[in-house]
Formats: sequence, C-alpha cells, structure tokens
Amino acid sequence: MDTRVKYYSLDKIHKKCGKELEQCALRVIKSEDYVGNTTQFETEFAAYTGAKYCCALNSGSSSLHIALKALGIKPGDEVITVSATFQATIAAIKYCGATPVYLDIEADTLCMDTTKLEQKITPRTKAILPVHLYGNFCEMGNILTVAHAHNIPVLEDCAQATGTEWKGQHAGTFGNIGCFSFYPGKGLGALGDAGCIITNDKHYYDIACSLRSGGVDSSVRLCYNYRMSNLQGEFLRVKLKHLDWVIAEKQKIANKYRKFLKDYIYMDPHVQHSYHIYPILTKNRDKIITSLANTVELKAHYPTPCHRLPHLSVATTLPITEKWAKHTLSLPIYPGVDTNKVIEALNDYTMSFL
Repeated sequence: MDTRVKYYSLDKIHKKCGKELEQCALRVIKSEDYVGNTTQFETEFAAYTGAKYCCALNSGSSSLHIALKALGIKPGDEVITVSATFQATIAAIKYCGATPVYLDIEADTLCMDTTKLEQKITPRTKAILPVHLYGNFCEMGNILTVAHAHNIPVLEDCAQATGTEWKGQHAGTFGNIGCFSFYPGKGLGALGDAGCIITNDKHYYDIACSLRSGGVDSSVRLCYNYRMSNLQGEFLRVKLKHLDWVIAEKQKIANKYRKFLKDYIYMDPHVQHSYHIYPILTKNRDKIITSLANTVELKAHYPTPCHRLPHLSVATTLPITEKWAKHTLSLPIYPGVDTNKVIEALNDYTMSFL
C-alpha cells in the first residue's frame, strides 16, 4: 500500500461532488449531444469571473493559441512574456510564427518584472503576455500603463490562476483577453483536457468562437478543431460550484506551510492567491525530492526555463528566472493533503533555504 503523501489527489474534491459528476455524465450520454453545446458553462464561467464573454476550448494551450490569433499575431511579430512558465505559453507564440521576447521575473512574486517592460518594446511588439504564475498575481497596473501608452494589447495567461483576484477583480479581466486551463490538477479541473478564454471585447470573442470550430468558417479563414466537449463542459459546471471551497482549503494549507517555512514569496494584501502551486526555494532541491520520495511526493516547477529549452531557446540573461529553475521545490497543496506529514518530513531533512 502506498502510504506516501501524493503530490496531488482529487479524492476529497470528488467525494464532495462525485455523485453530481456521475449524474451529468449519464445525462450527456443519453442526450446523444456531445460536441458544440457548452453555452451554459460559458455563461456561468463568464459570470464567475465578471467577464462579458467566454469561449470554451479543448485545452489551455489552445486558449493561448486562439487568443494570439484573435489578436492578429503573425510571423515576424514579437510578444513580450516570461521564461518562467509552463512551455505551452511560449509554444503558442511559436505556433503563430511570432518571436517571444523574455523579461525576467521578480524575486519576491515570481511574476513578470515590469520595471524593464518599456525597454523591450520595439515596432514589432504586438502583444504583452504576463503569466499569473502558481496562482499569484502580476503587477497589472504597470503592464496596462505601458500597454496603453503604446497601444499594445495584453493577453493574460491565467492557466494557473483560476479564482485569483486583485481587490475583488478576477485575473483575466484586466487585459484584452484572459486564457485558462482546466487540466485535471487545476483548482477548477475537468476530467480531461479543457480550457477557455474570457474577454469583454465582442470582436475578439467572435473571432475565437469562429477559429475553434474547424470547417465551420473555413471558407473565410483557417480554423482549428479546438472545441470543448459537452461532457467536459458539464463536469466543469459541477466543479465550478465548489471552486471557492477548493481555493479556501488551499489557502488554509498555505497558511500552515507558511508558519513552518516563513514567507516564501511576497503576498500583496489585495491579492487572493489561488495556490495552484506552493513553491519554496532551497539549495538542495533535487536531493530532497529523491530522499523523501517514499514519504512525500515533491515536484520541481520548472527545472528548465523556457529560454533554455532547445526548441524555444533564445540567447538572453534572466538571472532570477534561472535561480528559481535550479532551486524551486513544489509542495503538495490540495484539499485533504496531510500537511503535518509533509512538514515532519521536511523537518527530518536538513534543508538550506535561499
């Protein structure tokens, strides 16, 4: 029997809503309507975030690609973003034939360092793509000030930040478009791949809805098969009702970790952190993961920053990004996790924090 603390488990979440999930699965099966009808989820998620429009898609990666296409990003364009992110952020830029221009991250928030944003703008800059990493919140005020001054659209990567808020306003509603992932391990997770975009601009919404259905608008433009299945839409409707509870549970766990580990990143008092990931910074990250493998499953997000990946590489210097890539250690954070066992295991190991 595996007695270790798993890095992630859906057990407690699904005990809370499992019956509803089973019922909606049967309802969809019996309906014989499986694709192209996710309107109810879109309406409910838009209402949850406070956006006017939501376009349901089949993954977070697709949401980034569709959003960039809706903004008109094309070969030769530049998109300013960060290297400290899951590689799908950068892959979407490359899908459009555009070039990622990397900014370093802040040492205290792990989000885009906006102090050098304006220096990176060139005539080829066609979008700014901040990432709300780990569920924290970027400094959107500075980003929007620069973007508006240069008439550049802003695309928020909220793949790890569903439910994150700043002064009560949801991540994804500050820029022109917000992109979300509903991969199963996210706070709002489907039972398979799924994603969406939100926007207050009907023009972008109409383009995104057109692009997601290959063949429907193919006489006008090149489209993609990026639709969310009806089944995942119904699963997400069920789980959306429990999202605030999930986030509240994660915040309790984060507070327990924080008492043991002290502050790990700066928390703006106006931010409601959704804690997709709880990272700490330690000199002996890899040894800890290996040594505690039979007790606690730990992860590293992300050991190789995007600008160092062969297929996404760019010659640039990002010292804080590279420091975190070498030393970040992610702790289990989900409803039902045995925090005492995690803390005891870390206590038993001689840790060296940075």
